[in-house]
Amino acid sequence: MATRKYVGAQLFGWVVLLAATAGGLFYWFNRQPPLEVTVQTVERGHVEDTVPAIASGTVMLQLDSRIAADYMGTIERVLVHEGQHVKKGDMLIGLRAAELEAQVELAKANLEAGESALRQAQLGADISKTMTASQFKQSTAQSDLATRELNKLQSMLDGGAISKTEFDRAAVQSRVANEATTMAKEGQRETDLRNEEIRMAQANIKQLKAGLQAAEAARDKATVKAPFDGIIAKIFLDEGEAVTMGMPLMQLIDNSEFFVEAPFDEANAAEIRVGQKVRINLDAYRGDNFYGRVEYIAPVVQMNPDLSRTLNVKILVEEGKDKFIGGMSADVIVVIEEKDDILFAPADALIRDEYAYVMEGGRAVRRAVTTGTGNWENVEILDGLTEGDQLITSVAVQGLDDGARVEVIEESEL
Repeated sequence: MATRKYVGAQLFGWVVLLAATAGGLFYWFNRQPPLEVTVQTVERGHVEDTVPAIASGTVMLQLDSRIAADYMGTIERVLVHEGQHVKKGDMLIGLRAAELEAQVELAKANLEAGESALRQAQLGADISKTMTASQFKQSTAQSDLATRELNKLQSMLDGGAISKTEFDRAAVQSRVANEATTMAKEGQRETDLRNEEIRMAQANIKQLKAGLQAAEAARDKATVKAPFDGIIAKIFLDEGEAVTMGMPLMQLIDNSEFFVEAPFDEANAAEIRVGQKVRINLDAYRGDNFYGRVEYIAPVVQMNPDLSRTLNVKILVEEGKDKFIGGMSADVIVVIEEKDDILFAPADALIRDEYAYVMEGGRAVRRAVTTGTGNWENVEILDGLTEGDQLITSVAVQGLDDGARVEVIEESEL
Protein backbone atom coordinates (compact mmCIF):
# COMPACT_ATOMS: atom_id res chain seq x y z
CA MET A 1 0.00 0.00 0.00
CA ALA A 2 2.84 2.32 0.86
CA THR A 3 4.50 1.40 -2.41
CA ARG A 4 1.45 2.42 -4.39
CA LYS A 5 1.31 5.77 -2.65
CA TYR A 6 4.95 6.29 -3.46
CA VAL A 7 4.47 5.43 -7.14
CA GLY A 8 1.40 7.65 -7.35
CA ALA A 9 3.25 10.56 -5.83
CA GLN A 10 6.13 10.03 -8.23
CA LEU A 11 3.81 10.04 -11.25
CA PHE A 12 2.10 13.14 -10.02
CA GLY A 13 5.48 14.82 -9.72
CA TRP A 14 6.35 13.98 -13.32
CA VAL A 15 3.01 15.34 -14.52
CA VAL A 16 3.58 18.55 -12.63
CA LEU A 17 7.11 18.83 -14.07
CA LEU A 18 5.94 18.24 -17.65
CA ALA A 19 3.13 20.74 -17.25
CA ALA A 20 5.54 23.30 -15.90
CA THR A 21 7.98 22.66 -18.74
CA ALA A 22 5.23 22.92 -21.40
CA GLY A 23 3.92 26.07 -19.81
CA GLY A 24 7.41 27.54 -19.81
CA LEU A 25 7.95 26.70 -23.44
CA PHE A 26 4.56 28.11 -24.34
CA TYR A 27 5.37 31.28 -22.45
CA TRP A 28 8.84 31.56 -23.99
CA PHE A 29 7.54 31.01 -27.49
CA ASN A 30 4.80 33.59 -27.18
CA ARG A 31 6.99 36.14 -25.50
CA GLN A 32 9.19 36.36 -28.66
CA PRO A 33 8.31 39.55 -30.56
CA PRO A 34 6.54 38.97 -33.93
CA LEU A 35 8.51 39.48 -37.15
CA GLU A 36 7.87 42.79 -38.85
CA VAL A 37 6.87 42.19 -42.47
CA THR A 38 5.31 44.00 -45.39
CA VAL A 39 2.39 42.52 -47.26
CA GLN A 40 0.57 43.04 -50.52
CA THR A 41 -2.93 41.93 -51.37
CA VAL A 42 -2.98 39.37 -54.17
CA GLU A 43 -5.11 40.75 -57.00
CA ARG A 44 -5.81 40.46 -60.69
CA GLY A 45 -4.28 42.67 -63.34
CA HIS A 46 -1.92 43.06 -66.31
CA VAL A 47 1.23 40.90 -66.58
CA GLU A 48 3.92 40.90 -69.26
CA ASP A 49 6.66 38.52 -70.32
CA THR A 50 9.49 40.80 -71.45
CA VAL A 51 13.05 40.77 -72.77
CA PRO A 52 15.21 43.82 -72.01
CA ALA A 53 18.16 44.95 -74.11
CA ILE A 54 21.48 44.21 -72.41
CA ALA A 55 22.62 47.83 -72.93
CA SER A 56 21.09 51.18 -73.76
CA GLY A 57 20.10 51.69 -77.38
CA THR A 58 20.67 54.76 -79.53
CA VAL A 59 17.97 56.90 -81.12
CA MET A 60 18.52 57.01 -84.89
CA LEU A 61 16.99 59.30 -87.50
CA GLN A 62 15.16 58.22 -90.62
CA LEU A 63 17.95 59.82 -92.68
CA ASP A 64 21.09 61.61 -91.54
CA SER A 65 23.31 62.70 -94.43
CA ARG A 66 26.38 64.84 -94.82
CA ILE A 67 25.79 66.63 -98.11
CA ALA A 68 28.94 66.91 -100.23
CA ALA A 69 29.95 68.74 -103.42
CA ASP A 70 30.43 66.99 -106.78
CA TYR A 71 32.61 69.84 -108.03
CA MET A 72 35.82 71.50 -106.94
CA GLY A 73 35.56 75.25 -106.52
CA THR A 74 34.71 78.13 -104.20
CA ILE A 75 31.43 78.66 -102.37
CA GLU A 76 29.66 81.66 -103.87
CA ARG A 77 26.33 81.45 -102.02
CA VAL A 78 24.93 79.62 -99.00
CA LEU A 79 21.19 79.64 -99.63
CA VAL A 80 19.93 78.05 -96.38
CA HIS A 81 20.42 78.37 -92.63
CA GLU A 82 20.63 75.88 -89.79
CA GLY A 83 17.23 74.66 -88.64
CA GLN A 84 15.59 75.44 -91.99
CA HIS A 85 13.16 72.93 -93.50
CA VAL A 86 13.91 72.14 -97.15
CA LYS A 87 12.27 70.10 -99.88
CA LYS A 88 13.91 67.61 -102.19
CA GLY A 89 15.58 69.50 -105.05
CA ASP A 90 15.89 72.83 -103.21
CA MET A 91 19.16 74.65 -103.84
CA LEU A 92 21.41 74.66 -100.77
CA ILE A 93 24.82 75.97 -101.88
CA GLY A 94 26.09 77.52 -105.13
CA LEU A 95 29.72 77.34 -106.23
CA ARG A 96 31.41 79.74 -108.62
CA ALA A 97 30.84 78.31 -112.08
CA ALA A 98 31.40 81.03 -114.75
CA GLU A 99 33.48 78.68 -116.90
CA LEU A 100 30.84 75.96 -116.72
CA GLU A 101 28.13 78.47 -117.71
CA ALA A 102 30.25 79.48 -120.71
CA GLN A 103 30.56 75.84 -121.76
CA VAL A 104 26.79 75.47 -121.56
CA GLU A 105 26.29 78.56 -123.77
CA LEU A 106 28.83 77.23 -126.29
CA ALA A 107 27.04 73.89 -126.40
CA LYS A 108 23.72 75.68 -126.99
CA ALA A 109 25.24 77.69 -129.87
CA ASN A 110 26.67 74.55 -131.47
CA LEU A 111 23.30 72.88 -131.18
CA GLU A 112 21.59 75.84 -132.87
CA ALA A 113 24.13 75.68 -135.73
CA GLY A 114 23.54 71.96 -136.09
CA GLU A 115 19.78 72.44 -136.18
CA SER A 116 20.23 75.11 -138.87
CA ALA A 117 22.36 72.70 -140.95
CA LEU A 118 19.66 70.06 -140.58
CA ARG A 119 16.99 72.47 -141.82
CA GLN A 120 19.16 73.33 -144.86
CA ALA A 121 19.69 69.67 -145.66
CA GLN A 122 15.98 68.99 -145.38
CA LEU A 123 15.17 71.95 -147.64
CA GLY A 124 17.77 70.86 -150.25
CA ALA A 125 16.39 67.34 -150.20
CA ASP A 126 12.84 68.58 -150.70
CA ILE A 127 13.88 70.74 -153.71
CA SER A 128 15.96 67.92 -155.24
CA LYS A 129 13.13 65.46 -154.78
CA THR A 130 10.62 67.77 -156.44
CA MET A 131 12.89 68.61 -159.41
CA THR A 132 13.97 65.00 -159.94
CA ALA A 133 10.39 63.80 -159.93
CA SER A 134 9.37 66.49 -162.44
CA GLN A 135 12.29 65.80 -164.74
CA PHE A 136 11.72 62.06 -164.63
CA LYS A 137 8.05 62.48 -165.44
CA GLN A 138 8.75 64.85 -168.30
CA SER A 139 11.56 62.80 -169.82
CA THR A 140 9.55 59.60 -169.52
CA ALA A 141 6.66 61.19 -171.41
CA GLN A 142 8.98 62.47 -174.13
CA SER A 143 10.70 59.09 -174.44
CA ASP A 144 7.35 57.29 -174.77
CA LEU A 145 6.21 59.78 -177.41
CA ALA A 146 9.47 59.52 -179.37
CA THR A 147 9.29 55.73 -179.29
CA ARG A 148 5.74 55.66 -180.63
CA GLU A 149 6.68 58.17 -183.35
CA LEU A 150 9.72 56.11 -184.34
CA ASN A 151 7.62 52.96 -184.60
CA LYS A 152 5.15 54.83 -186.78
CA LEU A 153 7.91 56.15 -189.08
CA GLN A 154 9.40 52.66 -189.32
CA SER A 155 6.15 51.47 -190.90
CA MET A 156 6.10 54.44 -193.23
CA LEU A 157 9.75 53.84 -194.16
CA ASP A 158 8.98 50.23 -194.94
CA GLY A 159 6.10 51.39 -197.16
CA GLY A 160 8.28 53.97 -198.91
CA ALA A 161 6.20 56.85 -197.60
CA ILE A 162 9.20 58.65 -196.04
CA SER A 163 12.85 58.92 -196.75
CA LYS A 164 15.63 57.26 -194.79
CA THR A 165 16.85 60.69 -193.73
CA GLU A 166 13.54 61.55 -192.07
CA PHE A 167 13.54 58.21 -190.27
CA ASP A 168 17.11 58.68 -189.02
CA ARG A 169 16.22 62.13 -187.70
CA ALA A 170 13.34 60.61 -185.71
CA ALA A 171 15.58 57.83 -184.48
CA VAL A 172 18.05 60.38 -183.10
CA GLN A 173 15.26 62.24 -181.32
CA SER A 174 14.04 58.96 -179.74
CA ARG A 175 17.57 58.12 -178.59
CA VAL A 176 17.96 61.58 -177.04
CA ALA A 177 14.64 61.18 -175.21
CA ASN A 178 15.65 57.77 -173.82
CA GLU A 179 18.98 59.19 -172.61
CA ALA A 180 17.12 62.03 -170.89
CA THR A 181 14.99 59.44 -169.10
CA THR A 182 18.13 57.58 -168.02
CA MET A 183 19.62 60.82 -166.70
CA ALA A 184 16.39 61.55 -164.80
CA LYS A 185 16.70 58.14 -163.11
CA GLU A 186 20.27 59.00 -162.14
CA GLY A 187 18.90 62.18 -160.58
CA GLN A 188 17.09 60.04 -158.01
CA ARG A 189 20.51 59.02 -156.68
CA GLU A 190 21.12 62.68 -155.87
CA THR A 191 17.93 62.61 -153.83
CA ASP A 192 19.29 59.61 -151.93
CA LEU A 193 22.49 61.56 -151.30
CA ARG A 194 20.45 64.47 -149.95
CA ASN A 195 18.60 62.09 -147.60
CA GLU A 196 21.91 60.77 -146.35
CA GLU A 197 22.95 64.35 -145.59
CA ILE A 198 19.80 64.70 -143.53
CA ARG A 199 20.61 61.56 -141.56
CA MET A 200 24.12 62.84 -140.90
CA ALA A 201 22.72 66.18 -139.74
CA GLN A 202 20.28 64.40 -137.46
CA ALA A 203 23.09 62.30 -135.96
CA ASN A 204 25.06 65.48 -135.42
CA ILE A 205 22.07 66.98 -133.60
CA LYS A 206 22.02 63.99 -131.21
CA GLN A 207 25.71 64.44 -130.56
CA LEU A 208 25.32 68.16 -129.94
CA LYS A 209 22.37 67.57 -127.59
CA ALA A 210 24.44 65.05 -125.64
CA GLY A 211 27.20 67.64 -125.44
CA LEU A 212 24.74 70.22 -124.10
CA GLN A 213 23.43 67.75 -121.50
CA ALA A 214 26.99 67.00 -120.39
CA ALA A 215 27.77 70.71 -120.09
CA GLU A 216 24.57 71.32 -118.11
CA ALA A 217 25.30 68.34 -115.85
CA ALA A 218 28.77 69.70 -115.15
CA ARG A 219 27.29 73.13 -114.40
CA ASP A 220 24.63 71.61 -112.14
CA LYS A 221 27.34 69.93 -110.07
CA ALA A 222 28.31 73.42 -108.99
CA THR A 223 24.89 73.73 -107.34
CA VAL A 224 24.29 71.54 -104.28
CA LYS A 225 20.65 70.48 -103.94
CA ALA A 226 18.69 68.72 -101.20
CA PRO A 227 18.46 64.97 -101.95
CA PHE A 228 15.38 64.58 -99.72
CA ASP A 229 12.93 66.55 -97.58
CA GLY A 230 14.50 67.43 -94.26
CA ILE A 231 16.05 69.94 -91.84
CA ILE A 232 19.44 71.61 -92.11
CA ALA A 233 21.13 70.42 -88.89
CA LYS A 234 24.60 71.89 -89.43
CA ILE A 235 26.47 73.99 -92.01
CA PHE A 236 30.21 73.29 -92.06
CA LEU A 237 31.54 75.93 -94.52
CA ASP A 238 30.84 79.58 -95.33
CA GLU A 239 30.81 81.68 -98.49
CA GLY A 240 34.24 82.20 -100.01
CA GLU A 241 35.71 78.94 -98.73
CA ALA A 242 37.21 76.47 -101.18
CA VAL A 243 35.80 72.97 -101.47
CA THR A 244 36.92 69.75 -103.10
CA MET A 245 34.84 66.94 -104.52
CA GLY A 246 33.31 64.85 -101.75
CA MET A 247 33.94 67.42 -99.01
CA PRO A 248 30.97 67.58 -96.56
CA LEU A 249 29.26 70.95 -96.73
CA MET A 250 26.29 70.50 -94.39
CA GLN A 251 24.29 67.95 -92.43
CA LEU A 252 20.73 67.26 -93.59
CA ILE A 253 18.40 65.13 -91.47
CA ASP A 254 14.95 63.64 -91.91
CA ASN A 255 13.26 63.38 -88.50
CA SER A 256 9.86 62.26 -89.75
CA GLU A 257 10.60 58.84 -88.25
CA PHE A 258 12.81 57.68 -85.39
CA PHE A 259 14.35 54.30 -84.69
CA VAL A 260 16.14 52.87 -81.68
CA GLU A 261 18.98 50.44 -82.29
CA ALA A 262 19.76 48.26 -79.28
CA PRO A 263 21.73 45.05 -78.54
CA PHE A 264 20.03 41.95 -77.08
CA ASP A 265 21.60 38.83 -75.67
CA GLU A 266 21.88 36.13 -78.32
CA ALA A 267 20.05 33.80 -75.93
CA ASN A 268 16.85 35.78 -76.63
CA ALA A 269 17.09 35.42 -80.43
CA ALA A 270 14.30 32.82 -80.55
CA GLU A 271 11.88 35.05 -78.61
CA ILE A 272 12.16 38.33 -80.51
CA ARG A 273 10.02 38.75 -83.62
CA VAL A 274 9.36 41.58 -86.08
CA GLY A 275 6.18 43.45 -85.13
CA GLN A 276 6.42 42.85 -81.36
CA LYS A 277 5.53 45.70 -79.02
CA VAL A 278 8.46 47.53 -77.40
CA ARG A 279 8.49 49.82 -74.36
CA ILE A 280 11.03 52.67 -74.58
CA ASN A 281 12.36 54.88 -71.78
CA LEU A 282 14.42 58.05 -72.20
CA ASP A 283 16.67 59.61 -69.55
CA ALA A 284 15.27 63.03 -70.46
CA TYR A 285 11.71 61.90 -69.56
CA ARG A 286 12.16 59.66 -66.54
CA GLY A 287 9.05 57.73 -65.61
CA ASP A 288 7.43 58.16 -69.05
CA ASN A 289 6.89 55.15 -71.27
CA PHE A 290 7.00 55.41 -75.05
CA TYR A 291 6.09 52.57 -77.37
CA GLY A 292 7.24 51.21 -80.69
CA ARG A 293 7.49 48.03 -82.73
CA VAL A 294 10.34 45.72 -83.68
CA GLU A 295 11.14 46.80 -87.24
CA TYR A 296 14.29 44.85 -88.06
CA ILE A 297 16.36 42.04 -86.56
CA ALA A 298 19.96 41.66 -87.71
CA PRO A 299 20.53 38.45 -89.69
CA VAL A 300 23.82 37.80 -87.88
CA VAL A 301 24.98 37.74 -84.25
CA GLN A 302 27.71 40.27 -83.52
CA MET A 303 30.90 39.32 -81.72
CA ASN A 304 31.95 42.13 -79.34
CA PRO A 305 35.46 43.02 -78.09
CA ASP A 306 34.61 41.53 -74.67
CA LEU A 307 33.77 38.23 -76.48
CA SER A 308 30.05 38.60 -75.73
CA ARG A 309 27.62 37.96 -78.57
CA THR A 310 24.68 40.24 -79.20
CA LEU A 311 21.79 40.52 -81.62
CA ASN A 312 21.14 44.04 -82.90
CA VAL A 313 17.47 45.02 -83.16
CA LYS A 314 15.95 48.14 -84.72
CA ILE A 315 12.74 49.50 -83.18
CA LEU A 316 10.40 51.93 -84.96
CA VAL A 317 9.14 54.61 -82.56
CA GLU A 318 5.34 54.93 -82.81
CA GLU A 319 4.45 57.23 -79.89
CA GLY A 320 5.82 60.53 -78.61
CA LYS A 321 8.10 61.17 -81.60
CA ASP A 322 8.28 64.86 -80.70
CA LYS A 323 10.23 63.92 -77.57
CA PHE A 324 12.96 62.03 -79.44
CA ILE A 325 16.25 63.56 -80.62
CA GLY A 326 18.78 61.74 -82.76
CA GLY A 327 21.68 60.38 -80.73
CA MET A 328 19.76 60.02 -77.45
CA SER A 329 20.25 56.90 -75.35
CA ALA A 330 17.16 54.78 -74.80
CA ASP A 331 16.35 51.73 -72.69
CA VAL A 332 14.14 49.26 -74.55
CA ILE A 333 12.14 46.26 -73.43
CA VAL A 334 10.49 43.91 -75.93
CA VAL A 335 7.08 42.66 -74.81
CA ILE A 336 7.02 38.96 -75.72
CA GLU A 337 3.59 38.22 -74.25
CA GLU A 338 1.03 40.11 -72.19
CA LYS A 339 -2.13 39.05 -70.36
CA ASP A 340 -4.92 41.05 -68.74
CA ASP A 341 -7.14 40.27 -65.75
CA ILE A 342 -5.02 37.46 -64.39
CA LEU A 343 -3.92 36.64 -60.82
CA PHE A 344 -0.37 37.82 -60.22
CA ALA A 345 2.21 38.40 -57.49
CA PRO A 346 5.39 40.47 -57.21
CA ALA A 347 8.33 38.42 -58.49
CA ASP A 348 10.48 39.25 -55.45
CA ALA A 349 7.81 37.82 -53.11
CA LEU A 350 8.20 34.35 -54.62
CA ILE A 351 11.00 32.05 -53.50
CA ARG A 352 12.53 30.31 -56.53
CA ASP A 353 9.06 30.59 -58.10
CA GLU A 354 8.17 27.56 -55.96
CA TYR A 355 6.54 28.88 -52.81
CA ALA A 356 5.47 32.03 -50.98
CA TYR A 357 4.30 33.13 -47.54
CA VAL A 358 0.88 34.56 -46.80
CA MET A 359 -0.31 36.07 -43.54
CA GLU A 360 -3.13 34.22 -41.76
CA GLY A 361 -4.16 34.99 -38.16
CA GLY A 362 -0.91 36.74 -37.38
CA ARG A 363 1.16 33.82 -38.63
CA ALA A 364 3.22 33.23 -41.78
CA VAL A 365 1.82 30.33 -43.74
CA ARG A 366 3.91 28.73 -46.47
CA ARG A 367 2.15 28.05 -49.78
CA ALA A 368 3.47 26.08 -52.75
CA VAL A 369 2.78 28.04 -55.95
CA THR A 370 2.66 27.36 -59.69
CA THR A 371 3.65 30.29 -61.92
CA GLY A 372 3.03 31.23 -65.52
CA THR A 373 4.14 34.15 -67.66
CA GLY A 374 5.89 37.14 -66.09
CA ASN A 375 9.02 39.21 -65.72
CA TRP A 376 11.28 40.56 -62.98
CA GLU A 377 8.40 42.66 -61.57
CA ASN A 378 5.23 40.58 -61.65
CA VAL A 379 4.51 36.89 -62.24
CA GLU A 380 1.28 35.12 -63.15
CA ILE A 381 -0.03 32.79 -60.41
CA LEU A 382 -1.65 29.63 -61.74
CA ASP A 383 -2.10 27.84 -58.41
CA GLY A 384 -1.33 28.24 -54.69
CA LEU A 385 -2.68 31.74 -54.06
CA THR A 386 -6.13 33.22 -54.26
CA GLU A 387 -7.36 36.73 -54.85
CA GLY A 388 -7.35 38.71 -51.60
CA ASP A 389 -4.55 36.74 -49.91
CA GLN A 390 -2.15 38.88 -47.85
CA LEU A 391 1.12 38.00 -49.50
CA ILE A 392 4.28 38.63 -47.43
CA THR A 393 6.64 40.60 -49.67
CA SER A 394 9.59 41.00 -47.24
CA VAL A 395 10.79 37.43 -47.67
CA ALA A 396 14.37 38.36 -46.68
CA VAL A 397 13.36 39.00 -43.05
CA GLN A 398 15.44 36.76 -40.78
CA GLY A 399 13.43 34.04 -39.08
CA LEU A 400 10.56 34.00 -41.58
CA ASP A 401 9.27 30.45 -41.69
CA ASP A 402 6.05 28.52 -41.74
CA GLY A 403 4.08 29.36 -38.56
CA ALA A 404 6.22 32.33 -37.49
CA ARG A 405 4.38 35.17 -35.74
CA VAL A 406 4.31 38.28 -37.96
CA GLU A 407 2.90 41.77 -37.88
CA VAL A 408 2.46 44.20 -40.76
CA ILE A 409 4.41 47.42 -40.94
CA GLU A 410 4.68 50.08 -43.60
CA GLU A 411 7.56 49.61 -46.02
CA SER A 412 9.05 52.95 -45.03
CA GLU A 413 9.63 51.55 -41.51
CA LEU A 414 11.96 48.82 -42.74
